[in-house]
Amino acid sequence: MFFDLHNDFPTVLESDRFGEYIKKSGGVVTAAIWTSAFGEYEAVDTVNKLTERLSVYGIPIAIEDLGFLERKYAEENFDFSRYFYCSLTWNYDNIYAGGAMSLGKLTARGTAIINRLNCFCALDTAHLNKYSFFKAVDAAKHPMCSHTGFNNCERCLDDEQIKAIINRHGIIGLSAVKKFSGASNVKDLAEVVDSFTQSYGPDALCLGTDFYGSDDLPDDFNGYGCIDALKNEMNKLGYTDEDTDKFLYKNAQLFYEEITNERYL
Repeated sequence: MFFDLHNDFPTVLESDRFGEYIKKSGGVVTAAIWTSAFGEYEAVDTVNKLTERLSVYGIPIAIEDLGFLERKYAEENFDFSRYFYCSLTWNYDNIYAGGAMSLGKLTARGTAIINRLNCFCALDTAHLNKYSFFKAVDAAKHPMCSHTGFNNCERCLDDEQIKAIINRHGIIGLSAVKKFSGASNVKDLAEVVDSFTQSYGPDALCLGTDFYGSDDLPDDFNGYGCIDALKNEMNKLGYTDEDTDKFLYKNAQLFYEEITNERYL
């Protein structure tokens, strides 16, 4: 079993292929709706339609880049309770925060929308720059990072950022993207997991593949059929099946249950 924190398939696949893809995956796939790909005036309707379509499969749904809610009436009427997590922006500045490729800071509207998210879902810090990251983590009830790595890259987390999320009982999704993970193959990816675990413990790191979000993937880890190979490589490093289950499934599942259970308190 696995729980993937981030997969961009809703933005890439035709909706009539969703069911087959989810079934074939063999695990829990978080459907991330990447709104940056949609036109300004069609984005709200597109997100709502995709959410309706995805909700029938009983999988976690997420929003990547809340910037499509720039028009105030759209923001005020948006139902955040339907989502596992939402991120504020993509790689560039918007009305909420600064992205990884920019210098913007968390705005007053960004803080306000985090306060709304706190009632319903987690805040995804993926794609934030450092100017926005720490302010956003401080404001969030449940901060996380759905897909990232620890390489020397604007989209990656450093030691201080990792500790900030862990200290708030958040989780971090390890992306398979080579630029982020620094992994050229599945063996390298297992070693990234091992290095993180040795430094920060076994309870925060999860799988956050970013499948369909990038072509920069190892040839031997480019789909869910490769999960067993990753597990085998972790076993070779001395990890038991219980250890690998934490990374592949349990850490994410426990966090997800905490988010969804709080909605009904």
